[in-house]
Amino acid sequence: MASSTGHPVSRDIYWKRRAFVFAGVLLVLTLIVWACRPSSEEDGTTRSDASLEEPSPSVPPEEGGATAGPEADPSDGDAEVGDDPEASPSAGEGTGEAVEAGGSGGSGGSGGAEGGSGAGAAAPEKPEDLCRPQDVVVTFDFAKKDKEVYGAGEQPGFEVTVVNTSDQTCTVDVGGEALEVRIHSGDDRIFSTADCAEGESDRRQLERGVPHEITVDWDRTRSFTDCRDDVVNAKPGWYRANLHGGLAGDTSQLVFQIKA
Repeated sequence: MASSTGHPVSRDIYWKRRAFVFAGVLLVLTLIVWACRPSSEEDGTTRSDASLEEPSPSVPPEEGGATAGPEADPSDGDAEVGDDPEASPSAGEGTGEAVEAGGSGGSGGSGGAEGGSGAGAAAPEKPEDLCRPQDVVVTFDFAKKDKEVYGAGEQPGFEVTVVNTSDQTCTVDVGGEALEVRIHSGDDRIFSTADCAEGESDRRQLERGVPHEITVDWDRTRSFTDCRDDVVNAKPGWYRANLHGGLAGDTSQLVFQIKA
């Protein structure tokens, strides 16, 4: 074999040169491939981004929540203005406001005057003595249990129950002023057992544990503090009744509906 200069070249030198050239080409190709390969950081970022974009098969991308629709009041009748608590008319002219959101119908609660002005009262020693407020338990409920809707001609009725829990028989004023049943439509005061009852009392001697029941029937007319003789009928709609007085405690309000 001859070199480029024309001098003969031995076989060993010839193959060594070929081997060096081949090794150099492989090295260049390796460097090119290594330079074009993405770095581990870029590859990790790409994989991380891809994993964020793909939702996990075990958790749906969006969880749809079922929205519960308004439950129909079982006491609702035909669709009329009076059936909607949000459009509750008051007695007389105009329209009353809606029943307060916190109010609930159904069974009334029980009350008692724990603490307060009567907390330091002396214990009764004879039946004529007044019972201490903390010894009296009062409940307020519909006269007909759980009756919240009254049709034409029906009078809503309420029952006040008073129980003496002390050992001594004692006296409680159960009159309409001391235990006042008050009816509202929105902020409009419609009826009160205290109207025209100022100074009147109904004192009863209560034995221990023996309930005394008072029933109040509302004739669906407005009452007035000045005792006028005007007769103003309450309009169909939703109303609420509350018990007021020193012994009423935290009795619940009663929400009810009257229909034409």
